[in-house]
Amino acid sequence: DLEGIDEFSTDEANLEAFCRIHHKPTMQFCRQIADRTLLVGLGSTVFRTAKYTSHEVTVDDEQLAWFERLVSEHPSEEGWKVFVFTHAPPIGSGLRVLQ
Repeated sequence: DLEGIDEFSTDEANLEAFCRIHHKPTMQFCRQIADRTLLVGLGSTVFRTAKYTSHEVTVDDEQLAWFERLVSEHPSEEGWKVFVFTHAPPIGSGLRVLQ
């Protein structure tokens, strides 16, 4: 969560602390949870500098490139299933609220 308004002056400082404290090299992750089944998480890297509102999930270009590689390396034609999770609906998805 990048909402440490009083603790950090920049998103970059907040993101560095989040990853360091949670022992994560990056915001995104991938775990194989069953045969040919992946659980993928993408994380927002923008909060204070979000273009429209701090409630947006902004997945940066680095994560998108990683995700595209991951999907291409695990094709559905070979029976792979990929479940993707984010903190909130991504920008451009057309989803305003998930319930």
